[in-house]
Amino acid sequence: MNNTTTNANDRSRLNAIPMLIALSVVAGLIAWYSLSMQTSSESVAEPVKLEQGMLLPELRPLKPFSLTTHKGTSFDNQSLLGHWTFMSFGYTYCPDICPTTMALFSEMHNKIQTQASTEPYQVTFVSVDPERDSLERLSEYVTYFDPSFVGATGPEESLQELTKPLGILYKRVETEDSAMGYVMDHSASIILVDPQGQFHAYFSPPHDAEKMAHDFIALSSQTETAR
Repeated sequence: MNNTTTNANDRSRLNAIPMLIALSVVAGLIAWYSLSMQTSSESVAEPVKLEQGMLLPELRPLKPFSLTTHKGTSFDNQSLLGHWTFMSFGYTYCPDICPTTMALFSEMHNKIQTQASTEPYQVTFVSVDPERDSLERLSEYVTYFDPSFVGATGPEESLQELTKPLGILYKRVETEDSAMGYVMDHSASIILVDPQGQFHAYFSPPHDAEKMAHDFIALSSQTETAR
C-alpha cells in the first residue's frame, strides 16, 4: 500500500471520530432524558381531585401562636402535629353562620367515621370573641355538637397571631338596637391543617358536609400512601 492510500485512510478515520463522538453524546442525552422522565413520573403523585376544597399552591407551617382550649389546655403549633385539623372561626353568640358550620362539622364527622380506616383528625372552633366566650361557655357550645370537638380562644393579640397569616378576618360591630350589644363579622372559610402543622387546604362557603368528607378522605389517603 502506498503512502497516498494510507494517508487517505487515516484522514477518513480521523473524520469519523467527531461523528462517533456526536452520536455517543446524542445517545447519552436520550438515555438520560428517558431515565429522568421515568423517575419523575414515579416520584410525582397525581394531584388529588377535590370536590370543594382548594389546595394551597405551596404548603407552609402556621406562624407561632398560642391559645387555650375549652379544657384549659394549650392550643398551639404543637397541638397541630400528628393529626389533621379542621379549623373554623366565629363566636358562640353568632346567630347563623357558626351554628350552621358546627352542625355541618357534625354531619361531616359522622360521614368520615363510616370509613373503615381514616387518618386521625380534630375539629376546632376558634372564638374571636374572647370578651364573651369564656372557656365554660365554649365547652358547652362545642361539645353540644360533638364531644370530640375542641373550642379555643385567647387574648386579641394571640388571636391575631393565628388569624392574620391565614387571611381570616373579623371585626366587632356595635349594634345599638340589639340586646347583645355587638356582633362579630367574621370569615366563614374553614381551613385544613395537615399532620405536619402546615396550612394544606381551605373550604369556602357554601359548605357541603359530604363533599368535605370526600375531600378529607382523598387527601389523607394520598398522604398515608406517600409515607
